[in-house]
Amino acid sequence: MTILFLTSCVNSKESEIENPNGIWTEPELVELNSLVSEFDQILISEYKSESITKAYVEFSNSALNDMAIPDLIGYDKINSVAKNLKIFDKIWKKHTDSITNKNHFSLKYNSNYQKYLKGVGENSEMIKDYADKFEYTGDIAPSVVAFLLQNIEKIDLNNKTTRLILTIHYITLINR
Repeated sequence: MTILFLTSCVNSKESEIENPNGIWTEPELVELNSLVSEFDQILISEYKSESITKAYVEFSNSALNDMAIPDLIGYDKINSVAKNLKIFDKIWKKHTDSITNKNHFSLKYNSNYQKYLKGVGENSEMIKDYADKFEYTGDIAPSVVAFLLQNIEKIDLNNKTTRLILTIHYITLINR
């Protein structure tokens, strides 16, 4: 019985998104959890994997080999989910291409999400570096994209907070 309890605590911890300094409200955490779960399912389905870790690694390897973010079937759905989040404006800013009239979005500078990255970065050197580079450039620098793709196997993909950051990262890249 004790082993079952400890296992439940560990699994529960892995399924939670960190919330340093209480940046997100409970309803916002629910939205963020659903966003991660949706992206996880897209990768698992696309790469026919039972393992979230393997699906993220295959996605990253494909992007690295092709030098482009893979075009996956579920992008329309994840984009729709992202655009309909009540917290969208706390993460992204929308803009329209004046030539194509196509809508895009990018990470919002001085946002709750930027504060969130800094808070999570206090316990993760990789996320701290990501947050610092975003703060410095105001965008996702190509070197950061390459670093994440090349080092995906060194990232704790069992950690839902890490997957949230990767989910937001890739959704942003898809919608530039």
